[in-house]
This record gives sequence, structure tokens and C-alpha cells, in this order.
Amino acid sequence: MELTILALFSLLVVCRAAVNIDNQERGPIIWQDEFEFLDYSKWMHLITAWRGGNQEFQYYHNLTENSYVRDGILYIKPTLTADRFDEDFLYNGELDLNQEGCNVDWEGGCYVAAGEEIINPIQSARMVTSDSFSFTYGTIEVRAKMPKGDWIWPAIWMKPTDNVYGNWPRSGEIDIVEMKGNANFSCDGNPIGRQLAGSTLHWGPDPSQDRWRLSHWEKLIEEPDFSSDFHVYRVDWLPNGFHFYMDKELIGELFPPPGGFWELGGFEGENLWISGTNLAPFDQRFHFLLNVAVGGNFFPDGCQNEDYDKPWNASDPTQMTKFWESRDKWLPTWNAGTEDNSMQVDYIRVYSL
Repeated sequence: MELTILALFSLLVVCRAAVNIDNQERGPIIWQDEFEFLDYSKWMHLITAWRGGNQEFQYYHNLTENSYVRDGILYIKPTLTADRFDEDFLYNGELDLNQEGCNVDWEGGCYVAAGEEIINPIQSARMVTSDSFSFTYGTIEVRAKMPKGDWIWPAIWMKPTDNVYGNWPRSGEIDIVEMKGNANFSCDGNPIGRQLAGSTLHWGPDPSQDRWRLSHWEKLIEEPDFSSDFHVYRVDWLPNGFHFYMDKELIGELFPPPGGFWELGGFEGENLWISGTNLAPFDQRFHFLLNVAVGGNFFPDGCQNEDYDKPWNASDPTQMTKFWESRDKWLPTWNAGTEDNSMQVDYIRVYSL
């Protein structure tokens, strides 16, 4: 079955280089943020100690040291929890966000106490438009500069607002751009650090059958890398498929077969998207998310970091402790006192088709 899926994928997903989109027609802007200021009528901050689907090491808040606008640029910057409290707090404290407006309580996300594992050692921001703006189909364009720093994971992405087809990944996910902030991180000699950025669709009947590998595209550059300068990321979300661009270059496209994503994924049983269009689950309203995570399972075991080994592994029950206690190695790469470890967003624009 895997060979059949990959063969079908090779026929349906075409990756072409150097496709210029300057003259491509698109409709008027239907939503935008040029980040002249941090507009709280557009963006809601998540406040939660929940570590995310990849068991990252941060908690999210709305504190101004983690998200702010200056000179028309939005900065999302991870900081150290110990800078807000102290180091002893990580080992002996209780992070209770119930009094601070906690709005994500998945898996006890409003409260965490130190025990065998320390308190989340990183503080960051995750901003969403779920309460203010969602849409279906259009052209999305984002100009952004990715952060520098080992184990930093920036993401500009979209989630379904209504989960019409069920919980993740049944209702889909659109990742406009993600990246790893390490300078020299590789797997089997292939660079996967900040020289490489990716765009992905997630979809499937359950997490174990997420077929993201059939809808994942990457771009590799050397100088300047994705953390050294601003780049433009674009998605054409059409009623019958997707185009993904980076800096005007088409990195991938996908138009599902007559049986939609169910056929593309090679799934068995009743098609859970049968009530939708051929593009289901990507035929419903989605909203934007901007966040900077740190650590977790997005950084695979068994890969090579240039100057030192990854401090934790996926099966370690004290991942965050191992990470924190190796900060003499990774923290210098964050260039403390600068904004190098920030994701910087110049604008987000949505055009009608």
C-alpha cells in the first residue's frame, strides 16, 4: 500500500522551481495586518502551560517581553521562565495560570507543579485569530524573518475554526512555514536547521494515520538562511487544491484525485470526508496561528547537532530538566540581549481568489 500511495503522490503533487508569480491574478485584500501596533481586536493570546502536541518545553502567555510590535514588525520572542521567577521555581514551584486568564486547559494546561520534571523552562507567545477572522479559500502572503537559536521552533500556520470533521487531524491543518532554529543540525548528512523551511498539510482519520508526508514541501537555502533575512511565504488555497511558494518560487502543489484526500491517503473503511467537497477537510473555515515553541519531539532523535548532542530524547521522562541543565550550550546561540531569537513578522495579507 505504501508504494501505491507514493506512486499516486508522485503523479499528483508537482514541485517546480523558479515559477514567477508577479503577474498572477488575485482578488482584493479581504484581511490584513501590517503590524503598525499589536491589535488585540485581531489577535488573542493563548495563556496555557499545555506543552503542545509535540511535548515542547514552553508555556504561553500574553506578556510584553514575549510579543510586541516595533517599527511595523511583530516580534515573538521566547524567554526564560527563571527570568520571570527564579531558578528554584523551576524545581520547586507551581505555575498556576488560572488567575492570569488561562484559556487552554487541555491536559491540565492551566496548572503545573514541579515534581520529577521541572516547570516549563521557557516562556513564549502563541497568537490566534480564531475569535476575529476565519475564512475559506484565498491567497495568503506572509513576510517574515525566522529566529536564530538552538531548539527554537517558529511556526506560521492555520487550524480549522469549527472542527467540522472531528478532532486533529480529521479537520486538517495548514502549515504555511515552519523551521528549526539550529545553525547546523542534520540527519544523515542532510541539513534540517535554519537553512531549511517547510510547508505542510496535515490530514487523516487519527494521529497515527496523519498523511503529512504526502503533502510536505521544503526549500533549502544557504546564504542568507531563513533566520538572516525576511522571506515571503505564499499559499494559494483554491477550491480544488493548493500551491505553496517561498520567495515567488513554487515549492509544491497538490490537487487531490476524484476520491479526494481519502483516496490520496489510501485509507480503508468509510470516507469520513464524504459529506464535504473533493478538497475536504480543507473546505471549511480556518484561522491563523503565530507562535514560537522550543524543544520537544519536533527535533528528532538520532540526528547530529554540530557542537554538542541534543540534550534529551523522546522517551526521557525528564526532557525539560535535561534541556535546562544544558543551557550553557544552547543559550549562547540565542544571542541574549538581541532579538535574534525572535520570529519577526512584517505583514500577513489575505486576498480573495
